Amino acid sequence: MIVEKVPEEIVMNLFSTRYFDSVRKKTEEIARRMGFDDEQIFDLALVVDEAYVNAIEHGAEGKTETELEIKFLIYDDKLEVCIKDCGRGFDMNKVAVPDDLRSITSTRGRGLGLMKLLTDEFSMESKPGLGTTVKFCKYI
Repeated sequence: MIVEKVPEEIVMNLFSTRYFDSVRKKTEEIARRMGFDDEQIFDLALVVDEAYVNAIEHGAEGKTETELEIKFLIYDDKLEVCIKDCGRGFDMNKVAVPDDLRSITSTRGRGLGLMKLLTDEFSMESKPGLGTTVKFCKYI
C-alpha cells in the first residue's frame, strides 16, 4: 500500500487588502525553499499576485476590509496554491479563461490567461453569492 505524504500547509488568512508585498514575499520564500529556479519563482509570484489582485478587485469590490485566504500546500515535487475570497462570486459560464495571451496588448483581462499559462494545473470555481476560489499547481 502506497501512502501519500501529507503536504506542509501554510495558510494566510487576511482581513485587509493591504498585504500585497507580504503575500509576494511569502510566495517567493516558499518557492525558493522548495528549490524552484529564479524564473519559476518569478512566475509563481506573478500568478499569486494576479490571483490576489483579482480577489481584491472583484471579490472585495474595492473595500479595504474583506476576508481572503491564501493556502500553500508544499509537496516534495510541487506547490499547490489556493486563493479564496468571500465576495459576490460570478457565473462561470459568462467568463472565458483564455488559452493564450493574444490580449497581451490589452491593459485588462490578462490575469486568468497568465495564471493558466504559467502553471501546470489551473482551476477556478465561483458561484454568485459565495465567492471565488482559484487553485493552481506548479511542479518543480
